[in-house]
Amino acid sequence: MPTILWNEAYSMFDAELDGHHQQLIRYIQILDDRDLRAKADEEFVTMVVQGLVDYTGYHFGAEEARMRDLGYPGLGAHQREHADFVKDVSIFREQFGKGSPRLERVLLNYLKDW
Repeated sequence: MPTILWNEAYSMFDAELDGHHQQLIRYIQILDDRDLRAKADEEFVTMVVQGLVDYTGYHFGAEEARMRDLGYPGLGAHQREHADFVKDVSIFREQFGKGSPRLERVLLNYLKDW
């Protein structure tokens, strides 16, 4: 059973953005599936991490646009959080290419905490 599941507590009450968040959770579930990772080659995991990075960028753009349209007062702070996340995940992606040991666990813990 996946260690992180979508639940209504994560809902932003916006079907599009909730769908994005559910997709991000699916990426985490794939990375967290030990059986799947054991059967997959290193390239598969690298592709999943790249997919996560790409999708996150897409999602953050959409979320920030929605916040801007709604006049969300915390937009600037939220954009900084997004920028920090993108920076951190990009570092993880870079390290995957170098074959860093235990990186999958570190990345997963980071994603779950975030």
